Amino acid sequence: LFGNSGACSACGQSIPASDELVMRAQGNVYHLKCFTCSTCRNRLVPGDRFHYINGSLFCEHDRPTALINGHLNSLQSNPLLPDQKVC
Repeated sequence: LFGNSGACSACGQSIPASDELVMRAQGNVYHLKCFTCSTCRNRLVPGDRFHYINGSLFCEHDRPTALINGHLNSLQSNPLLPDQKVC
C-alpha cells in the first residue's frame, strides 16, 4: 500500500494502512514525523520547499550548495534535483 516495502524510508518501521497521512518524495514514503531535514531535523510540512539528494531530505535553509563543476562535493555525483514542494 505504501511504497514497495510498506516501510518508512527514514526509520524503516512499517506504515500501517490505518495511518491517515504519509509524506512521499521520489517514490519513497515517510511517516509524518520522519519527514525531516537530514541536517537540522526540522519536520517538513506541506508547502515547505525541500531538496531530495541521494535519498536524503534537506530543507531550503540546509540544502547543500558546494557545487564543483556542476556536482555536489562529496554528497552526490549527479546535478542537484530541482526544488520540490511537499504535497
